[in-house]
Amino acid sequence: MEAEHGDVWEALRPLCARVMSVPPEAVVPQARLVADLGADSLDITELEAASEELFGVCLRGTDKVGVSTVGDVADLIVRLRTPGAHSTLAR
Repeated sequence: MEAEHGDVWEALRPLCARVMSVPPEAVVPQARLVADLGADSLDITELEAASEELFGVCLRGTDKVGVSTVGDVADLIVRLRTPGAHSTLAR
């Protein structure tokens, strides 16, 4: 799963930078989407939609409690891409 996480991170970092209009170097795993990167609700919605398209996962209906950093988003995407993960998620 470590290789998978690296692949997700490499694609997620520039996506977050573009959506939130911040330099890529500001997008680090511990960066908080709202407090550090200045994301608003529209940015979060755009990031969700773009992530669904890019990674082929469905974020709508998933439990996003505790997802506040870029690293949390990457972890969620990796979990959703793991076989069998969809059956455990609320829809």
